[in-house]
Amino acid sequence: MAYDIFAGSYVSAYYSEDLTNTTIAGKDYTEIFEVAAFPESGIEREVITPANYSHKYGRKLVGRASVPSIDMTVNYVPGSSHDKLITACEDGKRIQIKFIYWFDATKTAGTAIVYNGFLSKAVNGGGESDAVTRAFTFEVDGGPVAQGIVDTTESGQ
Repeated sequence: MAYDIFAGSYVSAYYSEDLTNTTIAGKDYTEIFEVAAFPESGIEREVITPANYSHKYGRKLVGRASVPSIDMTVNYVPGSSHDKLITACEDGKRIQIKFIYWFDATKTAGTAIVYNGFLSKAVNGGGESDAVTRAFTFEVDGGPVAQGIVDTTESGQ
């Protein structure tokens, strides 16, 4: 496998209503088409600076990890999986989201990460000379459910 730099357009997103799935190869995923902006995912930790009266320099300690909100914008396609996401947001229903960050345009190998959570926002955007978009905000409940390498070539799996 070649080691390439990621390009922003090489991302695929999927959702599922099966919250019991714990693998990146779940069977009930529906693709979220027309992802218009690179969804950033990762972790962050709280950092505290305790009082220090005996040393010249202060110390910092890290607290618990969390996953920040994930913003995902799509070029809205009525009647597609986008409408299911809008309904999940309106109902406050927990769903599972999977992102695959592909290594190149062939989309045969990449890294995947799966989260459980809910959509807290679904906002319309666009304009008279712009595509109609929907901006979704996904709130992660806990940490990643699964993560790993996706390799769809014959030698990869």
